[in-house]
Amino acid sequence: MNNPLGLSKRKLNEIFGDVKVLYYDNIEEVLGEYAVRVMKKTFERIMKAEVRGYLKTKRYGHRQDRIDYRNGYRRRDLMTTFGLLVDLKVPRTRKGYRTKVFRPYQRRWQRVNEWIKDIFINGVSTRSVSHLVAKHYQVKLSAAEVSLLTKSVDVEVRAFHRRSLGDDYMYLFLDGVTHKVASCGRVVKKLVLVAYGIRANGQREVIDYWVAKSESEADWTRFLNNLYRRGLRGEQLRLVIVDGGGGLNAALDMIYPHVRRQRCWVHKLKNVVVKVPVRYRLECMRGARKIYLASNKKAAIQRFKEWRRQWIPLVPKAVVCLEQDLEELLTFFSEDAKLWRKVRTTNMIERLFREIRKRTKTMYGFANIESCDRITYALFAKYNKQWKGHQYVKI
Repeated sequence: MNNPLGLSKRKLNEIFGDVKVLYYDNIEEVLGEYAVRVMKKTFERIMKAEVRGYLKTKRYGHRQDRIDYRNGYRRRDLMTTFGLLVDLKVPRTRKGYRTKVFRPYQRRWQRVNEWIKDIFINGVSTRSVSHLVAKHYQVKLSAAEVSLLTKSVDVEVRAFHRRSLGDDYMYLFLDGVTHKVASCGRVVKKLVLVAYGIRANGQREVIDYWVAKSESEADWTRFLNNLYRRGLRGEQLRLVIVDGGGGLNAALDMIYPHVRRQRCWVHKLKNVVVKVPVRYRLECMRGARKIYLASNKKAAIQRFKEWRRQWIPLVPKAVVCLEQDLEELLTFFSEDAKLWRKVRTTNMIERLFREIRKRTKTMYGFANIESCDRITYALFAKYNKQWKGHQYVKI
């Protein structure tokens, strides 16, 4: 009774196994096609109801006060997040009534446009984006159309650079990352100067950035002065963490002279190591790292003195390189001990630079400054959105 076909248990398992695989392999496709059909019918019914409400009469109805007349249909394809709606029947009238279901000449939902922009921003070339769209929607989208879509970010970019800033930042990290940008028929290097801050509530944020020619004093002064004019006066700043570049230090003396400075240990040790012969490097640099790992400032100074005594006869230039900036290298000890690791280097901002390099490593260079500005903004905006409302450190 349980097996009227007389098949073995093994054979039944094989048959139902094949059915199960077939079912689950196609269920998503079947449901997707069904959703598209339902959506198309729903849209067409809504548009018919719109026209009926506009004309205030049913089809073939007669009223003396009617304001317009039906005039057949036009066909329209619409890309939605569920799929492509092919040959939508859009009602027409003699006076050109337009449906409210989508905007005039609209071919894609805004969410589809955002999806395309996100794919491009995350490192896929315009040509590859076109192939992805064609595979998913069976619609050919040119590389030029993808580029045009990404340019819509420009409005957000301008608003980001011009928005008012609060003055509740307690820690400010400043650094720059190099990009290759096409200019006048050749590729040149541009510096993206970045300001990254931690607010009084512990939330981190990319405050702003600027595509500059270099890390000169003039460029850093212009960038920091812009932040100051927009509201970042630095009244609550406890520390500015920098890589130690001369141009940046000079700009800070001009804009934020009253704020204490922390020199990045990573950058400094890179400067020191090149002055140490290879045969001494491992031992010498191990001793230098112990300085910032001390339990307090007094202990750190004592470790430096011991390190200096050992290495001044062998690598005097390396010792002088570290000694001349020792005061700014040890500033972080004045902060809460739980913050020492976070504020003694610019590693927090360097992590963002690594993400930018991942995005741009497949590119020979940016087509222009606007393209560089656009993609940099999109990446930073993504992280700012992720960090919003999340406390990174307790201050």
